[in-house]
Amino acid sequence: MTVIDARVDQRLIHGIVVNQWNSKLNPKRFMVIDDVVSHQPEIKDSMRLSKPAGTGMSIIDTEKAIKNFSNGNYDAQKVFVIVKEPETLIRLMDNGVEIPGVNLGIVFAEDGRTNISKFVSLNQKEVDDLKEIESRGVPIRIQYVPENSSISFDKAIANHEFK
Repeated sequence: MTVIDARVDQRLIHGIVVNQWNSKLNPKRFMVIDDVVSHQPEIKDSMRLSKPAGTGMSIIDTEKAIKNFSNGNYDAQKVFVIVKEPETLIRLMDNGVEIPGVNLGIVFAEDGRTNISKFVSLNQKEVDDLKEIESRGVPIRIQYVPENSSISFDKAIANHEFK
């Protein structure tokens, strides 16, 4: 598998991802995996406009991502996976996709989520999903932009209660 990093970011594709993280990671492909957005042609078209020159961009649902990875479609590429929910990463991992690390970028403070950093708020399900990912040996960090020091997930959630 060729995933070089995964980011949980509810904005999915935006300037920080396509500019700053592109410069840091140098992916060959940005892969947005979202079961809702992947079926909204207008949103997909607007996201594709931000694609850096020389890179590819896929905006697909989870099942198609699993199928494409299983078929070896990205074996020759460095892929940067971007999802809204950690649960999507678990589904990928359950189907053989290797995730080397997870970066928590932007998770909005809504729906009763508990704030754990400037740009990340989580609910209990998201914390449980991230702990599951971590239990599989995948490091999780909070890092809004590459220039920021990363904060470990475990340190960020310490002494917080989640709903």
